[in-house]
Amino acid sequence: MATTTTAKESAAKTQEQLEETAGAIKNNAKEKLEAGAESIQQATKSAENVIRERPLLSLGCAFLAGWAVSKLIK
Repeated sequence: MATTTTAKESAAKTQEQLEETAGAIKNNAKEKLEAGAESIQQATKSAENVIRERPLLSLGCAFLAGWAVSKLIK
């Protein structure tokens, strides 16, 4: 009986440690996701500003990018 109790206690401790580790991983992933989302928002705002400041340059870059992709696909 003592070994059964010890095994159950050990299993409970292991389960608790796994839950703590999973929680830590979840929190870390959530923080990284939030940081990535913020970074994407900043990049988007920066791109919008460049497009507003230089619309012809932006249009030319978009045209050249499309042309280059079409040449790569052929």
